[in-house]
Amino acid sequence: MPPSWAVVATVDEPAPLVAAFVAHHLNEGAQAVHLFLDKGDPETVRLLRGMKGCLLTRCNKDHWEAHNNGTHPYLHTRRQIINANIAYAACRADWLIHCDADEFIRDGAAVSAALAKAPADCDHLRLRVAERVMPATATQSGLFDGIFRLPAHSQDTALAEIYHPVAAYLDRGLTGHPNGKGVVRVGRGLTLGIHQPTPEIPSLPIPGTRLLHFDGLTEFHYLLKLLRRAHEKPLPGPPRHKPGRLGQIDAMKENAADPEFFRALVRALKTLTAAQEARLTALDVIDTTAFAPNLGGLALDLSVASFDAALREKLAKFLDQIGFQA
Repeated sequence: MPPSWAVVATVDEPAPLVAAFVAHHLNEGAQAVHLFLDKGDPETVRLLRGMKGCLLTRCNKDHWEAHNNGTHPYLHTRRQIINANIAYAACRADWLIHCDADEFIRDGAAVSAALAKAPADCDHLRLRVAERVMPATATQSGLFDGIFRLPAHSQDTALAEIYHPVAAYLDRGLTGHPNGKGVVRVGRGLTLGIHQPTPEIPSLPIPGTRLLHFDGLTEFHYLLKLLRRAHEKPLPGPPRHKPGRLGQIDAMKENAADPEFFRALVRALKTLTAAQEARLTALDVIDTTAFAPNLGGLALDLSVASFDAALREKLAKFLDQIGFQA
């Protein structure tokens, strides 16, 4: 019997995206999707009802009473890690992948094939990342439009030229994480983190597919991600983000009242001119293969307009509190 795999995620996104995330991974071969709802969302529950293989947990007061001594963790990353390890302990699949609702495995069959070939003493495979970016001449109408850029290794000088003057906001040419996500064998007593298990153990890359990271499903979604990070309360300890992301957040803090600055920043970070695309293609870090989630016939409105409207409604209180107008 071939090895099985499952996905775990803690989500707080508009319902159509969450439903697309669950449906895609189940249709791509996941035995289960362990889904933790960070906040109550009746529409998400409605869309997921009847999805065989979706194991839904509401992260309400009773949940945190049972799993964190009644304390609601302030940081979303802490909540993600706790929930991922709840799923790891309960998972009936052979392998578990911890990812976010803005991350989609392109080809589940390639994951299954890699797991079947994994040595018996290997407990950690890696899904390498590809990050969505829009050609500057294209207009995004659907959440999954665009092409993908791959992390560029040992190309600092070239990237500084290609992305001038915003190269310092990037990490190996990406706005998000360049390291991908771990696929971890279940039942080995490991602790799941955001990107890899602890204790640190060697990993093998999964060939033939990528984890597609939509770091900002829309421009407004990307803005909200930065705004929410910018308004997290300071906590002791080392920085919670890499220098590139910290630069993005600091820029948003300094210019949050200037919508035109944000639009210019997004254009520089999230779109590629023809010249930039050509240079990145020459470095072999561009993938122009289109992507659409495997919905298995599920009808969802995945338009930019609908998604942004849902975000504005969902986060109206936050936007009002910080006085953001855009």
